Amino acid sequence: MASEDSFLVLVHHRGSVKRKTRSGVKFTDKDPLCIVVSPTTSYDAFVSSVLVKLGLEGVKRVKKFYYRIPTTVLHDTVKYDCFTIGSDEDLQDMFLSRRQFPEVRTPELLAKLVDVVSSSGGSNRNANTIATVAGSSSRPVVASSSIPVYEPAV
Repeated sequence: MASEDSFLVLVHHRGSVKRKTRSGVKFTDKDPLCIVVSPTTSYDAFVSSVLVKLGLEGVKRVKKFYYRIPTTVLHDTVKYDCFTIGSDEDLQDMFLSRRQFPEVRTPELLAKLVDVVSSSGGSNRNANTIATVAGSSSRPVVASSSIPVYEPAV
């Protein structure tokens, strides 16, 4: 059972980031996942829960999350910007933002998913990445899996 500090996060996994909207930023995916998180949730645990819920463990990996972060609240209007989440510290920033803007009850993220590279250097057979990011352009950016994606050594 979820504790009192736990809350729901909507995780979009298809679509793109749409900028220059009336609210500032929005995600175009119409079918997000619902994930329960708490302030003690680590970034790795959050990534794992998203991939498990999508059934993509070992097939895709999360390159990063885009957080639709509230920046201002005027009367009934909330303005948003986009913040990248890629670490435990970034995830803690999302929790802090949620406490500062109680008007926004459900945080929204867009997961940027990429193919997992096999040990032989090739990627899996999926045609395209699921989540794409399109800045101010109306044409989404799509990566082909025929080009291997390599993760730099940490």
